[in-house]
Amino acid sequence: MIVIDVANALLALAQVAVGVAGFSAILIALSGKPHQWTPVDAFRIRNILALSFQSVFLSLVPFVLAFFSLPEPTVWRVSLLILAIGSLGGVVLVLTGVYRLSSSERAVLKTLVVSSVAAVLCVMAAAELLAAFGIVRPASGVFFLGVVALLGVSTVLVARFLFARPAD
Repeated sequence: MIVIDVANALLALAQVAVGVAGFSAILIALSGKPHQWTPVDAFRIRNILALSFQSVFLSLVPFVLAFFSLPEPTVWRVSLLILAIGSLGGVVLVLTGVYRLSSSERAVLKTLVVSSVAAVLCVMAAAELLAAFGIVRPASGVFFLGVVALLGVSTVLVARFLFARPAD
Protein backbone atom coordinates (compact mmCIF):
# COMPACT_ATOMS: atom_id res chain seq x y z
CA MET A 1 0.00 0.00 0.00
CA ILE A 2 1.29 3.44 -0.93
CA VAL A 3 1.23 6.02 1.85
CA ILE A 4 0.85 9.62 0.73
CA ASP A 5 1.54 12.58 2.96
CA VAL A 6 -1.60 14.69 2.53
CA ALA A 7 0.09 17.94 3.56
CA ASN A 8 2.86 17.56 0.99
CA ALA A 9 0.35 16.55 -1.67
CA LEU A 10 -1.74 19.66 -1.00
CA LEU A 11 1.33 21.88 -1.07
CA ALA A 12 2.41 20.35 -4.37
CA LEU A 13 -1.09 20.92 -5.74
CA ALA A 14 -0.97 24.53 -4.54
CA GLN A 15 2.33 24.98 -6.40
CA VAL A 16 0.82 23.59 -9.60
CA ALA A 17 -2.19 25.88 -9.12
CA VAL A 18 0.12 28.89 -8.69
CA GLY A 19 1.80 27.91 -11.97
CA VAL A 20 -1.54 27.71 -13.80
CA ALA A 21 -2.71 30.99 -12.26
CA GLY A 22 0.57 32.68 -13.22
CA PHE A 23 0.45 31.32 -16.75
CA SER A 24 -3.17 32.47 -17.00
CA ALA A 25 -2.23 35.95 -15.86
CA ILE A 26 0.57 36.16 -18.44
CA LEU A 27 -1.73 34.84 -21.15
CA ILE A 28 -4.34 37.43 -20.25
CA ALA A 29 -1.79 40.24 -20.12
CA LEU A 30 -0.70 39.32 -23.64
CA SER A 31 -4.27 39.16 -24.94
CA GLY A 32 -4.59 42.94 -25.17
CA LYS A 33 -6.00 45.68 -23.03
CA PRO A 34 -9.26 44.97 -21.21
CA HIS A 35 -11.22 47.52 -23.26
CA GLN A 36 -10.26 45.53 -26.39
CA TRP A 37 -11.69 42.25 -25.09
CA THR A 38 -14.90 40.96 -26.55
CA PRO A 39 -17.62 40.08 -24.02
CA VAL A 40 -16.87 36.39 -24.67
CA ASP A 41 -13.15 36.95 -23.99
CA ALA A 42 -14.00 38.83 -20.78
CA PHE A 43 -16.27 35.94 -19.74
CA ARG A 44 -13.53 33.39 -20.40
CA ILE A 45 -10.84 35.45 -18.67
CA ARG A 46 -13.02 36.00 -15.60
CA ASN A 47 -13.65 32.24 -15.29
CA ILE A 48 -10.01 31.31 -15.86
CA LEU A 49 -8.77 33.72 -13.21
CA ALA A 50 -11.49 32.93 -10.68
CA LEU A 51 -11.09 29.15 -10.89
CA SER A 52 -7.30 29.14 -11.01
CA PHE A 53 -7.02 31.46 -7.99
CA GLN A 54 -9.67 29.45 -6.17
CA SER A 55 -7.46 26.40 -6.70
CA VAL A 56 -4.50 28.20 -5.16
CA PHE A 57 -6.20 29.60 -2.09
CA LEU A 58 -8.63 26.78 -1.36
CA SER A 59 -5.79 24.23 -1.37
CA LEU A 60 -4.28 26.17 1.54
CA VAL A 61 -7.42 26.27 3.72
CA PRO A 62 -6.58 23.11 5.73
CA PHE A 63 -3.19 24.59 6.64
CA VAL A 64 -4.74 27.82 7.87
CA LEU A 65 -7.25 25.90 9.97
CA ALA A 66 -4.55 23.60 11.35
CA PHE A 67 -2.65 26.64 12.64
CA PHE A 68 -5.61 27.30 14.92
CA SER A 69 -5.01 23.90 16.56
CA LEU A 70 -8.38 22.55 15.50
CA PRO A 71 -8.90 18.78 15.66
CA GLU A 72 -8.20 17.07 12.34
CA PRO A 73 -11.85 16.05 11.68
CA THR A 74 -12.89 19.68 12.19
CA VAL A 75 -10.16 20.91 9.85
CA TRP A 76 -11.44 18.63 7.07
CA ARG A 77 -15.11 19.33 7.75
CA VAL A 78 -14.65 23.11 7.60
CA SER A 79 -12.24 22.87 4.65
CA LEU A 80 -14.76 20.80 2.71
CA LEU A 81 -17.58 23.24 3.48
CA ILE A 82 -15.45 26.15 2.28
CA LEU A 83 -14.45 24.21 -0.85
CA ALA A 84 -18.10 23.34 -1.56
CA ILE A 85 -19.00 27.03 -1.31
CA GLY A 86 -16.14 27.82 -3.70
CA SER A 87 -17.26 25.14 -6.15
CA LEU A 88 -20.84 26.38 -6.09
CA GLY A 89 -19.53 29.93 -6.48
CA GLY A 90 -17.77 28.75 -9.63
CA VAL A 91 -21.06 27.39 -10.98
CA VAL A 92 -22.80 30.68 -10.22
CA LEU A 93 -19.97 32.65 -11.85
CA VAL A 94 -20.14 30.58 -15.04
CA LEU A 95 -23.93 30.50 -15.35
CA THR A 96 -24.47 34.19 -14.56
CA GLY A 97 -21.69 35.04 -17.00
CA VAL A 98 -23.43 33.05 -19.73
CA TYR A 99 -26.73 34.69 -18.87
CA ARG A 100 -25.20 38.18 -19.25
CA LEU A 101 -23.99 37.46 -22.79
CA SER A 102 -26.23 38.27 -25.72
CA SER A 103 -27.61 35.36 -27.73
CA SER A 104 -25.11 36.00 -30.55
CA GLU A 105 -22.24 36.02 -28.04
CA ARG A 106 -23.58 32.85 -26.38
CA ALA A 107 -23.56 31.16 -29.78
CA VAL A 108 -19.75 31.41 -29.78
CA LEU A 109 -19.54 29.25 -26.65
CA LYS A 110 -19.75 25.48 -26.82
CA THR A 111 -22.78 24.37 -24.83
CA LEU A 112 -21.06 21.08 -24.03
CA VAL A 113 -18.10 22.87 -22.43
CA VAL A 114 -20.23 25.25 -20.36
CA SER A 115 -22.52 22.39 -19.28
CA SER A 116 -19.56 20.15 -18.45
CA VAL A 117 -17.90 22.83 -16.33
CA ALA A 118 -21.12 23.46 -14.41
CA ALA A 119 -21.78 19.72 -14.01
CA VAL A 120 -18.26 18.91 -12.77
CA LEU A 121 -18.38 21.75 -10.24
CA CYS A 122 -21.87 20.75 -9.05
CA VAL A 123 -20.92 17.09 -8.65
CA MET A 124 -17.80 18.06 -6.75
CA ALA A 125 -19.75 20.44 -4.50
CA ALA A 126 -22.19 17.61 -3.70
CA ALA A 127 -19.33 15.20 -2.94
CA GLU A 128 -17.64 17.85 -0.78
CA LEU A 129 -20.82 18.43 1.21
CA LEU A 130 -21.35 14.69 1.65
CA ALA A 131 -17.77 14.33 2.87
CA ALA A 132 -18.12 17.33 5.19
CA PHE A 133 -20.99 15.54 6.92
CA GLY A 134 -19.15 12.22 7.08
CA ILE A 135 -21.21 10.39 4.47
CA VAL A 136 -18.35 10.03 1.96
CA ARG A 137 -14.83 9.19 3.11
CA PRO A 138 -11.97 9.90 3.31
CA ALA A 139 -12.49 13.61 3.78
CA SER A 140 -8.92 14.45 2.81
CA GLY A 141 -9.28 12.50 -0.44
CA VAL A 142 -12.50 14.27 -1.37
CA PHE A 143 -10.90 17.62 -0.56
CA PHE A 144 -7.88 16.82 -2.73
CA LEU A 145 -10.14 15.64 -5.57
CA GLY A 146 -12.19 18.84 -5.31
CA VAL A 147 -9.13 21.04 -5.67
CA VAL A 148 -7.87 18.88 -8.55
CA ALA A 149 -11.27 19.32 -10.24
CA LEU A 150 -11.07 23.11 -9.90
CA LEU A 151 -7.54 23.07 -11.25
CA GLY A 152 -8.55 20.75 -14.09
CA VAL A 153 -11.46 22.95 -15.10
CA SER A 154 -9.30 26.07 -15.08
CA THR A 155 -6.65 24.28 -17.15
CA VAL A 156 -9.25 23.22 -19.73
CA LEU A 157 -10.51 26.81 -19.88
CA VAL A 158 -6.96 28.09 -20.45
CA ALA A 159 -6.50 25.58 -23.29
CA ARG A 160 -9.81 26.60 -24.84
CA PHE A 161 -8.86 30.27 -24.53
CA LEU A 162 -5.65 29.52 -26.42
CA PHE A 163 -6.86 27.12 -29.07
CA ALA A 164 -10.63 27.43 -29.45
CA ARG A 165 -10.93 31.06 -30.46
CA PRO A 166 -13.71 32.25 -32.76
CA ALA A 167 -12.61 33.52 -36.14
CA ASP A 168 -12.11 37.28 -36.16
